[in-house]
Amino acid sequence: MLKSANARASQGRAGHAVTQPMILTVQEVAAYLRLHAVTVYRMAQNGELPAFRVGRRWRFKRDQIEQWLTDRHNDAAPAPRGIVREPQTGRPRAARR
Repeated sequence: MLKSANARASQGRAGHAVTQPMILTVQEVAAYLRLHAVTVYRMAQNGELPAFRVGRRWRFKRDQIEQWLTDRHNDAAPAPRGIVREPQTGRPRAARR
C-alpha cells in the first residue's frame, strides 16, 4: 500500500506486525490515493480532503481519509441514461450528441 519508512516499519522486527501510522503525510496520502502530491495539497487547501496543518505542513488522519473514500464511493451512484455528471462538481448536465 504505502511505500515509505512508515510502511516499512509496519513489518516490524523479527517479523512481528506493527500497526500502520495514524497520521499520514502528503506524500503518503498521494501514494495511497494514487494522486499527484500537488493534487493532494490543492484538495487539502480547498477543504476537499480532511486534513490539518502542523506548522506549515499538511497532515491527514488515516481513519478520516478511509472514511472520506467510503463516503465518496457510496455517493457515486450511476447517472441515469442520457445524463452526464460534471467531473468537477458532480452536477448533472445534458449529454452532448
